[in-house]
Amino acid sequence: MRLVCLVGILAVMAAAGCRTIPPPPPVPRVVSADELLHVLKARQQGVQSFQARGRLTLLAPGRNYSGTGRLKGRLPSTLRVDVLDFLGRSLFNFASDGQRVEVLFPREGKLFYGPATPGNLAAFVPPGVSLSQALKVLTADLPLSEGKPADWRYDSRQEVYLLEWRHADGSLQERLRVDGRTLYPVKEEWYDQGGKLAFAAELNDYDRDRPHQIKFRTTAPETELRLALQDLQLNPPLTAADLKVPEMPGVEKIPFRP
Repeated sequence: MRLVCLVGILAVMAAAGCRTIPPPPPVPRVVSADELLHVLKARQQGVQSFQARGRLTLLAPGRNYSGTGRLKGRLPSTLRVDVLDFLGRSLFNFASDGQRVEVLFPREGKLFYGPATPGNLAAFVPPGVSLSQALKVLTADLPLSEGKPADWRYDSRQEVYLLEWRHADGSLQERLRVDGRTLYPVKEEWYDQGGKLAFAAELNDYDRDRPHQIKFRTTAPETELRLALQDLQLNPPLTAADLKVPEMPGVEKIPFRP
């Protein structure tokens, strides 16, 4: 008799469209900012250089391009980027050691060069992002700030940890979102001295602790750089020549405008 009643109750609940109780939110995996920072920094030990290939897309005022790309970098501030057309021919080559920038356009036979100012780096690195910051984001070497965050909390709705650092005047300097399940950085925001957003970066599609989908976004000017990386290698045996634009005889060398 009890079995019949139970079956009847379940049937009535199903007919009434009763919904199951949602599962409780996941329990946070770490319980302090120190513990979370330890996990993030432990993944960076020994990473000195990298190389990868993939799809690169830059959307910026007056200089949009998209193509297959090869990246080679050495931390803290050396980067070479080659963008190729669908036939594998170079569209342009970018290289900087943090002091000097060179940009080669092989088809035009022109090599632009000059100091590593934000304007000259903007041939590849979006304005508002320093070269060292770009390399750190590419390897998920986050946070960018030193020391302990001023604030941290777990957002159970988004299932992310939020960490915030502040400038000396109390304005926001950095906000980092870390996935609550994997403990991978998923969004980085960097603010200037006035607390205005300088750039944001999204990191997705992790493999062996490194993101393969990265998107930089800046607002002044409005710029977006998208990278879909493949064959990411850590600490490859890069030479000095690997990190410079290729030598091309007969090119016209043109200094960047001040």
